[in-house]
Order: sequence, then C-alpha cells, then structure tokens
Amino acid sequence: MAHLLGHRGCMESLRADLRDLQAAIADVSSRAGAVRFPSWKFPDKVSCDLDMSVLLQRYRHSDSDPVFSQHAHVVLLELVIDRLLLLLQSFTGYAETVLSGRAVPPARGLGPCMSAGLTARTFWSTMLKLGAFCQQLRDEEKDCRQEIPTQQSTPSPAPQAEKPEKEHLKCSLPDVLESGTAPEAAQSTSACPCPSVHVLGGSGSSQARAGPSPAPSTRSVPTQTSGPPLGSCDTCSSAQASLHEVGRAITGICQSQNIPSALSKFQEVLEDSTGRRNLSAADMSYWASEQSKDLSRISKHLQGLLQQVNPVKAELEEMGKQKEKLQKQVHDYSRKLQKQVEDFSRKLQAEKNTRAEQQRKAEQSLKAKDKEHSEAVARLQRDKDDLQRGTELFSPLPRLGHGRCVSPELSKATLLEEMRTTMVARSQVLELEEKVQVLIGQRDSLDQELSATSVQLEKEKVRVESMFRHEESLQAKQRSLLQQLDSLDQEREELQARLGEAEEDKARLAEQLEQSREQSGKQLQAQQANTSRLEEQAQELRERERLLVFFPELHAPSEMQFESSGNLTEDMERQLQANNIRIEVLERENAQLEALLAKVKAAAEQGMLKRPPRDRPQVDHSVRVTPCKAGHGIADGHGSVQQCEHTCPERRNSGAASCPVPTGSLPFPAPYSCFPWSREVWLGTVRPCPPTGRMRKRRKDRHTRFSSSTACCRQRPAPAPHHPPED
Repeated sequence: MAHLLGHRGCMESLRADLRDLQAAIADVSSRAGAVRFPSWKFPDKVSCDLDMSVLLQRYRHSDSDPVFSQHAHVVLLELVIDRLLLLLQSFTGYAETVLSGRAVPPARGLGPCMSAGLTARTFWSTMLKLGAFCQQLRDEEKDCRQEIPTQQSTPSPAPQAEKPEKEHLKCSLPDVLESGTAPEAAQSTSACPCPSVHVLGGSGSSQARAGPSPAPSTRSVPTQTSGPPLGSCDTCSSAQASLHEVGRAITGICQSQNIPSALSKFQEVLEDSTGRRNLSAADMSYWASEQSKDLSRISKHLQGLLQQVNPVKAELEEMGKQKEKLQKQVHDYSRKLQKQVEDFSRKLQAEKNTRAEQQRKAEQSLKAKDKEHSEAVARLQRDKDDLQRGTELFSPLPRLGHGRCVSPELSKATLLEEMRTTMVARSQVLELEEKVQVLIGQRDSLDQELSATSVQLEKEKVRVESMFRHEESLQAKQRSLLQQLDSLDQEREELQARLGEAEEDKARLAEQLEQSREQSGKQLQAQQANTSRLEEQAQELRERERLLVFFPELHAPSEMQFESSGNLTEDMERQLQANNIRIEVLERENAQLEALLAKVKAAAEQGMLKRPPRDRPQVDHSVRVTPCKAGHGIADGHGSVQQCEHTCPERRNSGAASCPVPTGSLPFPAPYSCFPWSREVWLGTVRPCPPTGRMRKRRKDRHTRFSSSTACCRQRPAPAPHHPPED
C-alpha cells in the first residue's frame, strides 16, 4: 500500500468521500442540531466548525511536490476519520433528542474530547436504548390497535394522562415505528405549532396523531383521515420567508466582505438535499445557530474594520491639518511669488513702454528730420531751377550790348547770396543725414535691446515655472516626510508605552520573585527544621521499636504488670498490633539475614572465606552484661558488667565499669544486632565489623583470628559460656 500513498486517484476518491460525509453531517445537523465536540484531527478546534472546503482546497494532489502529496493523502485519511466520528456523534445526539422527547434539540455546550472507541461505544449504547424503546412502542401500538374497536364501541371516560411522554415520543418516531409495518409511509414535519399529521400504515388505513396537550383532562385519540398532511400556517410561512430574506442579506454581506459564511453552506445543503419550502424545528434551530455564527463573524469583522479605520481617520484628520498648513504656506508662497512676478511684469512693462515711447519719439524726430530734409532738398532743387532759369535769362545780355543798363555787381551779389544759402542748405542736409543715420543706429540698438529683454523675460518665465515645479516637489517630499515623521512618532510612543509596561512588569515580577524567594526560603527553613525534627523522631521511634522488638522482656517490669484499659478486646487488639509490628520487623531482619547468608555462601564458594587453623585456639572477646532487673534495660548503668581479660597479641580489650550503651539505643544497627536473650547479652568489644557485614579476611599484620561467632559485633554471638579471667 506504500506505492499508493500520494496517488491522485486515491486522493480524489477521498475528497469525494469527504464531500459526501459533510453533506450527510449537514443533513443530520439540520434535523438534530449541531453537536459540539473537539475535533479528532484538530483538538484545539470544534469539529462542526471546520471549514471543509478550505481544507480540501489546501490538501490536494501536487505533481511538482510528491512529498506534500503524500502528506495531503495522510491528512485526508485523518479527515475521513474525523468526519466519521462527527457523524457518529451527530447520530448519538439525534437519538438522545428522540429519547428525551423534545421537539427542539437543546443548546449543547462543548463536549469532552472522545476517542474513536469511546465514541463508537457511546453510539452503540444509545442505539441499544433506542431499539429497546422502539420495541416497547411497537408492543404498545399492537395492544392499542387491538383495543381500538372496544374503545370505539364503549369509550372510556377515564383520562390517560399517565402516558403523555410516550405518546409524544411515538409522534417523534414515525419512521422508526413504520419500518416494520409500512416502509412507504410519508412523514410531514412542520416548524410551527400547528398539529403535525403522521401517516401510519395498518390494513390500508392511515391514522392522524396530534401532539400532546398540556391540559390534564385531554388525551390523544387516533382518528381516521384520508386527506393529505396538513401544511404550516400563514404566520410560520411569512416568518420563514422573512428568515430566508434576512439569511440572504447576511450571506450577501459575508460574500461582499469575503467572510466565511456557515449559513450559506446550510442553505446550499437544504436546497440540494430537501428542496422543500418549510423548515422543521431542528432546521430552524440550526438555522438560528448558523445565523448567530455569521452575525458574530460580521461583528468581529466590523470591529476589526473599525479598529483599522479609526487610526486611518485620525491620520486623515492629522493629514488634513497638515494639508491646510501646507496649503496656507503654498498660498503665501504663491502670493509672494505672484507679487514678485507682477512687480517684475510691471517693471518690464514700464521699461517696454519707455522703450516704445523713446522709439516713437525717435521715429517722430526721424520723420521730422526726413521731412525737413525733403523740404530742404526740394527748396534747393527749386533754387537750382531758379538759378538755371536766371542763367538762361542773363546769357543773351552781352550780345544785346549795352542796350539795357543792368548792374553786374547786383547780380553777382545775388548769386553769391543764393550760393551761400545753397551751401548752408547742403550742410544742413548733411547734418540731417548724419542725424538720421544716428537715429537709425539707435533704433537698431533699441530693437536689439528689446529682443534681448524679451529673451530674458522668457528665461525668467521658464525659471519661475521651474521654481513652481520644484516647490511642488518639495511640498510633496515635505508631506511624505511629515507622514513618516508621524508614523515614527507613533511607533516611538508605542515603543515607549511598551517599554514602560515592560519595566513595570519587570519591577513587579522582580518584587514577586523576591517575595517568592523569601517565602520559599522561610518555607524551606521551616520544612528543613520540621524534616530534621521528624527524622529525629522517626529515628528515635525506630530505635524504640527495635528495642521493643529485640528486648521485649528487658523493657517490661519484673512483675509483668501491663496497663489495661479495662476492655479486654481493646487490650488484645493492642497486643495483636504490637505482635504484628514485631513480626514485620523480624521479617525484614530475616530477609536481610538471608541476603547476607547468600553473600557469605557465595564468598565461601569462591574461596574468599577461609577458616583459621585448628592449632590456634578460638578466643571469645566479648563481655557478658547482665540486664537490670528493674526493667530499665542495659542502658541505665545499673547492670553488672563482667569484662573479658583474654589477651590477644598486640591488642588487649578492656571491660567497662558501666553500660556503654546510651539510653534507648544500641551500639550497633538493629538489623544485625544480637539475639534478644532473656537474661544476658554478649557484646563484642574488640573491633568493629566491616561495613558490608561480611567475614573479615585474615590479614598478615594481625595475629588474632576470630571465629564466625565472635568476628563481628553486628552478628548474633554464639551463646558460649563465659571464660573466667586467667591468672
């Protein structure tokens, strides 16, 4: 099966199965209400709230990424398991609703996280209950059909108020009841409180059953009818039509705002699956729940939009203020620039007018000079003509003789005067021509200056336009910089606020940490003191217990007078408890001794344990202590101590004048203590035993060897007779 992982055909089949399962779940939820359980695939989400279309769009086959295809295949398999479990949970909820006798499923909270096995067992147990109840209803229906002729002939006046719940459940289970009698019978479910008529099969006739009435004196009576099922009332139809319109408006808002709508999916499922006009009570309940989900999503989306719009509004207001300031500045700049341009234009116009006036005056003077020149030329031409005519007139005079008496001197003077006038006129003409040439040069220079001034004016206009454009670009840059400055100011304020909060949290946490440290230190000291005290008490109690167990007769009075409470049963119980304690301690001792014996045997088998030679005598270095007869044990200093005076090479043991054992304790651990003899105890006084309790090996620097009964003071000494001191 590994080669099929990520196969396109398998994945498409799983996707089709998931769509079919989701449609079945929507159908069941429309009748029984949505069940709310944690998802098997996504435990942090509710199973009925999963958007399967999004998941199917996300996990699909990819030719370019086979690893993702395999992962998507596994996820689809897990989603199939999740949908099957949700379907079983929906079946269970519907069965529980039917068994409870409610027309409308109750509002359910979030259920517990259930495994697949637990879900299946819960569904099966609910099915068993439903089957048993259906069988009971069939039996009652059979009995009721047998009693119908009798009830029609002699109607019973007694009320049947003791079966309202069963009758209502019969109305709620028409399909289940008809499964064995009439499979083709139809069911009509209405969402209004009008009586719902269910067709029941039985010998070709149909029965109409009304809902249970709250009055105690009424009862449900089956009647014969052959008409079609009753429809819903006008009020319910209009209400459902209004509900459909509101639902369409809500889905339209969700689609326009790109919000996932659960109500639209439910509407599509209803249109595809049922196709009926009126909704049932369960459909209305599920419709209301889905509509409330969509409204909550719309409200959340609206809140998010408001949260986004409010800062934008604030920014727009701030930008509007900045825009007004900038517009005011631009207006001031433009007004100043316009004023400068107007002044420059005015000056330029005045200069142009001045130049034009000068040019006009020069032209007028030039025209006047031309006129004078032309008049002088004309006058000179006339004078020339007159002179020529006079010359022609005076030329025949010498031929005439002195017929007439004409004065030549007079004519000469006249001619000289005319010639002088002519010369003056010519000089004036030359001067006027020179002035005309000067005026023409001035006009040309003025034309050149005017053209240069025009070019300069055009350049100034271009420069002013470039200044305007540069100013606009600077204003745009200023606006962008102001926006960036505002955003940086906001970020700085947010960071300062966060920093303040973080410092406050840090100080608070440091204070809490210091307080918790102080409290922990105090608690630790108290616990350590309490622990040490309890350990001391436990040690004392263990030692007392061991003393009581190992030396019961030493701690008892010589007269053996026990304190009695007056109740024999209680005294026996106490004695039994004490014996049980002794038995437990001795059992632990036996277990430890068995372990020690096993170790000794193992050492003996390995040859690590050697016996002393037979030629050397075994010396018992021990002290016999006679316990006190007053019942104080061996630790009160009243017992008689006999010391052993056996002499060992390089070592001599010495006895004690009094009991060396402190009150209430032993000189050696209790698990390896000596046997509790009734009248005397042998205490080894030569050297302590090894920590492990094993037999000490023979060492070369020691000449004294000990037997197994005297080598260790932690083991039970052999009850050998005491050797008297040698002389």
